[in-house]
Amino acid sequence: MDPSRQTRDQLSAERGGLAEVIRTEFAERLVATEEENRRMKVEVAEARARLRLEVERVSREKEAELAEVHQRVKSAILKKEETVSSLRKQHEAALKRAEHLEALWEQQRKQLLDK
Repeated sequence: MDPSRQTRDQLSAERGGLAEVIRTEFAERLVATEEENRRMKVEVAEARARLRLEVERVSREKEAELAEVHQRVKSAILKKEETVSSLRKQHEAALKRAEHLEALWEQQRKQLLDK
């Protein structure tokens, strides 16, 4: 065999081997990338699930706080209404007492004037 032919065949074989090495390396990188992609999708799904749970927890807490505030406002309004009612009754009683005292005063004045 001719040395140039032998060199050409050797280079051709090396080129084929190199192409196979490149294909294998590419396939390995592709597999690794696909595995990384699956892992990242799982991580994203887990993060979304954690976030959804956190949002639900915060929503429940805020609803509970809102219900508590609502109850406190209702209690404050009820107390205010009771206070207003009590003050109205006191006012009415004071007016009746004032009328009664004015009537007594007027009666005493008449008695004094008649003497």
